[in-house]
Amino acid sequence: MLNFLSLPDLKKMVEKLLAAAVLAFFLEAFSLGKPVQAEPDSMTVTVEVYGTPTRGDLDRQAESAAADEITKAFTQNSELSSVQINVLGQLNGRVVPIFSLNVSREQWSSNRRTALQTAQYYYSSYSLLGLDSTDEGRTSTTLAQALPSSLVSRDPSVQAGEAFRQGRLSSEEYDQLINALD
Repeated sequence: MLNFLSLPDLKKMVEKLLAAAVLAFFLEAFSLGKPVQAEPDSMTVTVEVYGTPTRGDLDRQAESAAADEITKAFTQNSELSSVQINVLGQLNGRVVPIFSLNVSREQWSSNRRTALQTAQYYYSSYSLLGLDSTDEGRTSTTLAQALPSSLVSRDPSVQAGEAFRQGRLSSEEYDQLINALD
């Protein structure tokens, strides 16, 4: 025997089915019952720059500080799958980015040196700190991809850094010029 539902009963049943479908969607969307995976940890490290280090020395100092922080982050949080780190350099009140890096726990545990070489270096950072970027200290793999030194000297930010170091520009003039170049 077939039972037919009346229209009001049919509406109630459709509403219940719809409510159940919405609930199921939200449960799946929020992954209830699935293991929680930690989001990448984002951090910033500031490296104090003293004197006039070579570009290679500055990069090694920044890489060392980054390595310490990445190791600490993975050690302190066993569920952390990756880390994003921004390394800044600070000299005479100027703070500029040196490099950024996203690294997974697997990359970090297999070869830290290779993981660091995947960083996105900001080549203008050296001159923005008021240092000479035409030195011979370009030893990092990613730094080797920079422009040849014959072209670097044509970089307005390098010329501004040289003028600042030689006293031809005040710090305010230097900052204005660098901001205009950006």
